[in-house]
Amino acid sequence: MNYISRKEKINYYAGLSGQNIVYSLIGASFFTYFMTDIAMFPAIVVSVLLIIMKIWDGINDPIVGSFIDKHTFKNGEKLRPFLKYTPLPVGVFTVLLFIVFSTKEELLWLRIAYFVIMYICWDLVYTVQDVSIWGITSSVSPNGDERDRFVQGARTVGSIVYGIFSTLIPMGLEMIANASGSSVKLMVLVFAIIFGLGGAMLSYRSYAAQERIHVAQETKQESMAESFSLLFKNKMMLLVTLANLFGALGFGGNLITYFFKYEIPSDFIGNEGIFGLIGALGLTTIYYAITSVPGFIGMIFADKLKKMCKGYVNALILMQVLNIVFRIIAYFIGYQGKMLWLSMLVIGIGCIPMGAVSIAQTSIFCDSIDYMEYKTGKRTEGITFSMQTSFTKITSGVTAGLATLTLHILKYNAVEDVQGAVYVGTQTAAFDKWIWPLVILTPALASLLYIIPLLFIHYTPEQRRQVEQELKARREKAE
Repeated sequence: MNYISRKEKINYYAGLSGQNIVYSLIGASFFTYFMTDIAMFPAIVVSVLLIIMKIWDGINDPIVGSFIDKHTFKNGEKLRPFLKYTPLPVGVFTVLLFIVFSTKEELLWLRIAYFVIMYICWDLVYTVQDVSIWGITSSVSPNGDERDRFVQGARTVGSIVYGIFSTLIPMGLEMIANASGSSVKLMVLVFAIIFGLGGAMLSYRSYAAQERIHVAQETKQESMAESFSLLFKNKMMLLVTLANLFGALGFGGNLITYFFKYEIPSDFIGNEGIFGLIGALGLTTIYYAITSVPGFIGMIFADKLKKMCKGYVNALILMQVLNIVFRIIAYFIGYQGKMLWLSMLVIGIGCIPMGAVSIAQTSIFCDSIDYMEYKTGKRTEGITFSMQTSFTKITSGVTAGLATLTLHILKYNAVEDVQGAVYVGTQTAAFDKWIWPLVILTPALASLLYIIPLLFIHYTPEQRRQVEQELKARREKAE
């Protein structure tokens, strides 16, 4: 039996798109570049800030998830109402986060204090929304196959929107600033209003999703301690989370804009007409278009990949192996002259199956929630998906923190953007030597480490069907 209507899917996916538009401003490498080369924070300061902010994420997200798990609204829902109340504050704090009121050194302490306060406020309200918007995927249908299709659609739509906006926003911002002669800082604020506040308002439509799995009042968690005890019994979730943490070591992806700015000539794609407006941010967009867009093919065929590999765990392992192989090939091809195009194409081919990573992970998280209900009688959407969102942000923070720490070690010196300026040869010899292997090979190393925890997950399709049948019988009996 299917439960989710077409209208419900469209509205939820539209809301999810809005949320991903907001996150495209903050979750991608542009946010690091904004801090170092637009807000002009020193690289070591950025590294420390990112680590501190992500420690806050690690504390904040599970607390929010635990609160959601042990709280139920009067209508019996525990996730959906948050999707109604969080969009506006998310949008407002996104705009405030991108205000650069000064770049003077003597005001550095004040700028840092303002930035940290705005981030903490943004992160709190965004976490509530994020846990709810993904947590509801586990309750939208008691039919596991229908839920998988819903998750596949959600992750595909979310990833496409995030991929498009996280790459096109920096390029568009840079080109408009260059064409109009406007300050990059001003254009960042304008884009934050359009895409941050606008995306947040669109995210309200995710409220259309319905919660169809409810647990009895007596099976709710009574305390945060109980929520955390259940969390640490969820082996599948913990192993996937550990794999993601290892994935954070692929910090080279956050250095790609610096690579293009200081290692690739500005006329790499030409300097006539519109091409003359494209700088490092635009080249980064082109890089991501070539290397990441093929991943959408993998998202479309995620279900077939799952069947071919006899489960999403095996599919994840295959994805990481292919990423390792193709990145090593790209490294040896190099980036001199036009060889850079070939290297990007090779990475893009390796990223085709990688597009299904988020679908596979979310499906495994949903399975882990069912399994915990099967074992304990309690559902843990809040704490489970808070860990997913927590470690998504923690890993992005660790990735960005390692990237900026590496810049500091390489004695990187930020040069403020000026239209038509040439930056090649302005960095240290260490930077010039290590930037290419860091960009290409650190994600390969992360993929290798990512595989290790997955080897300890043993949850077969047969076990999954048994759990679903048992839970269905229990719920029918309870009714």
